Amino acid sequence: MPLTTLEAVECLKAGKVVVMGGLEPGMTTDTVAALITEKAKADLLVKATDQNGVYDKDPRKHADAVKLDHLRLEDLAQVLADNKHKAGIHQILDPEAIKILRRERVRVIVVNGFKPENVTAAIYGKRAGTVID
Repeated sequence: MPLTTLEAVECLKAGKVVVMGGLEPGMTTDTVAALITEKAKADLLVKATDQNGVYDKDPRKHADAVKLDHLRLEDLAQVLADNKHKAGIHQILDPEAIKILRRERVRVIVVNGFKPENVTAAIYGKRAGTVID
């Protein structure tokens, strides 16, 4: 099991699947995934979460929340509650990860990870979740 982003990239190059958590206190799994994506020079990050994609507002708090099928990376911050990383943040992608993904121009697909077929669909370019590019 990799313990650094560089070890994770080596695992990916070897054709392995990487599963990791945060690497140090205060670093979210989103940021770890974005850093690995950057170091691997990947062009796609599939984010599996407990939601069906990105919504115009938090669907746990707003019954009228609308799922967005497509977003530009530049517009993502506008639909998220917090634009600055802080303890206890809970949103689809954290601000630090978004900065990295924007800088590297990585395409992101956010899917409901409780349905593994969504991850497979995203990888193979089939419609699933929210596409962010």
